Amino acid sequence: GAFEDKVAGAGAVAADVLRKAIVVAEDSLGSATTSLVYYYGSAKSSLPPNVKDLLNSSEEKANIVLRPIGGALQQVYIIIEGIEKNVGLNPSDPIVQLAVLLGGSTTIGISYWLFAYGGYSGDLSPESTLELLKSDGKAVLIDVRPEDLRVKDGIPDLRRAARSKYASVASPEIKGPTKKLLKGGSEVDDALVAVVIRNLKLVKGDSKVVIMDANGTRSKSIARLLKKLGVQQPYLVKGGFQSWAKNLRVKELKPETALTVINEDAEEILEGIKPTPTLVFGSLLGLSAATFALLEWETTLQYIGVLSLGLTIYLRFSSYEGSEDFLQDLKAVAVPSKSGRGSVLMGS
Repeated sequence: GAFEDKVAGAGAVAADVLRKAIVVAEDSLGSATTSLVYYYGSAKSSLPPNVKDLLNSSEEKANIVLRPIGGALQQVYIIIEGIEKNVGLNPSDPIVQLAVLLGGSTTIGISYWLFAYGGYSGDLSPESTLELLKSDGKAVLIDVRPEDLRVKDGIPDLRRAARSKYASVASPEIKGPTKKLLKGGSEVDDALVAVVIRNLKLVKGDSKVVIMDANGTRSKSIARLLKKLGVQQPYLVKGGFQSWAKNLRVKELKPETALTVINEDAEEILEGIKPTPTLVFGSLLGLSAATFALLEWETTLQYIGVLSLGLTIYLRFSSYEGSEDFLQDLKAVAVPSKSGRGSVLMGS
């Protein structure tokens, strides 16, 4: 019992210290706010009339926007105060007020995160998107810009492993009375584009589908719709194609030939090679040898024959385990010649 009383007493002391600290912090914050308002008013009074009028207009617009929010927060505060009284808490207690503030801030933060990023897997920079296309076999990039923008601004210049992971999708055109029945404008277009993307052979349920629009304003809606359609990992390119064009290569929208693909992939390989003196010397030496072999092909064949014979003799000698193996080879070479000579004498 004595130990529990001491623990309760220590808890009460800690709570009192926390209350005093909160009160001091609130007083300091109130003083700082008052000073800030005073300095703002003093600075605004010294500004030119046109700038002052612009600030007053901005303040009026802010009040119009914030007034309903303030009213809603006041209603929430009244509700919370009623709950606190029913539970037995003191609404004027600084600790209770701090707890309400922290809880409200956490709720607002989570709500904002769900609004901004909920429903899809996240935003990727153009650089991260390119690395994902190069390294992940399940990643695909879907360009949802209209064809006229792709013709005008170009498309991402993807090479080697990333080349086959790009596709463009245009919004299906709806004509006739059906178009009049549909309402929602861009929402309907986004839903149709999402359905088209989901039915692409390139897109599977476990694919990492990265959506790229013109400037990043439309892709979030399409990514969320893809999530609802069963795509587990939909992403978007942050900033859209505008951001891609500022940071990475782009190219014109035109048919590609096999030669174009080979040239672009060769350029990509060469860009990844960092030349060193040894590499440059070895390349020049190999090029010189290849040139000589083409110009002096008969001499080259002779050299090849001599080298092949020398290699054969070396391999044979290296396989000997002792002098007896060498003598056996000499006998094997000499015996056929004697037999041949004897047969000639007998025939004569």
